[in-house]
Amino acid sequence: MLLALAAVCALLAAAAYMLAVQTARGQRIDDSAFGNLSPIRNPRVHDATADLLRTISVASVALLGLAIMAFAAARRRLDLALAAGVLIGGANLTTQILKVALPRSDLLADGGAATNGSFPSGHVTVAMSLAMALVLVAPPNLRAVAAAAGTIYAAGVGVAVLALDWHRPSDVLGAYLVTTAWAALVAALARGGRADRGEPSRAARAAEWVIAALTVSFVGVVAAAAARRFDLLHLADDRAAFVIAAITVAVVAGGLMAALVALIRPSPDAYAGVPRPR
Repeated sequence: MLLALAAVCALLAAAAYMLAVQTARGQRIDDSAFGNLSPIRNPRVHDATADLLRTISVASVALLGLAIMAFAAARRRLDLALAAGVLIGGANLTTQILKVALPRSDLLADGGAATNGSFPSGHVTVAMSLAMALVLVAPPNLRAVAAAAGTIYAAGVGVAVLALDWHRPSDVLGAYLVTTAWAALVAALARGGRADRGEPSRAARAAEWVIAALTVSFVGVVAAAAARRFDLLHLADDRAAFVIAAITVAVVAGGLMAALVALIRPSPDAYAGVPRPR
C-alpha cells in the first residue's frame, strides 16, 4: 500500500503540473488565488508570515534533519534514521530538479504573472519533508502528536507562500505530493528492516520525552502567535479564491499526512518476541 501511495502521489503531481501550469485556464485559476498580502496595508500579518518562512533555510534543514535522525538513532533504529535522511534529501533534491526542468510558459492573453514562481515550491517541500521525517521516526505512541505538529507547520508554510504571492496553489500541492511520494517509498523500504522489539532503552525513553516536549512547545508557540494576530482573517475580504486555496492546502496537507500515518502502523510481526498480556 505504501508503494501504491507513492505511485499515486507521483501521478497526481504530474497531473497538477499539466492542468495548472500547462493550460491557460489552469494558470488563470492558479493566479487568482494569490493572497496579495501587503506590508503597507497589513504590516503585522505580513511580518508574521515572513517570519514563518524565515524558518526555512539550509541551516534549518541540516539541523532539524540531523536532530530527527539522531532521535531515530537513540531509539536504536538506524534504518529509520537513514530513511529520514533519504526522505529529506530525496524530496528536496527532486523539487530543485523539477523547478529547473519544468517550464512555466505564459499562456494568459492578458499577460498575467504566470512566469513568477516555480513548480513545486521549495519552501513547502522543506517543511513537509521535515514533518514527514519526524512522523517516520516517531514511536507509535507519539506518532499522532508528531503528525499534528508537522501538519500545522507544513500547512502554515503552504498558506504563507500563497499569502505573500511567492507561489500558487499548484506549486504548494506539488510540493506536498512529491514529499509524500518520497515518504511512502522510504517507509515501504524501512518496513523491510528490523522492527522495534522489546522494551525501549533509557535513551529511547528520554528521546521520546524530549520530542514530546518540543512538539507541544512548537504547537503552543504557533497557537499563541495565531491568537495574537486574528487580523489575518482580514485577508478573507474580497479574496474568496485565496481562502478556498488556503483551505484546500490545509486539507491536502492533513489528508496526505493521515494517509502516511495510517499506512505505517506497526505490522503484527513488529511485536514478535514481545510478551502479550493474557
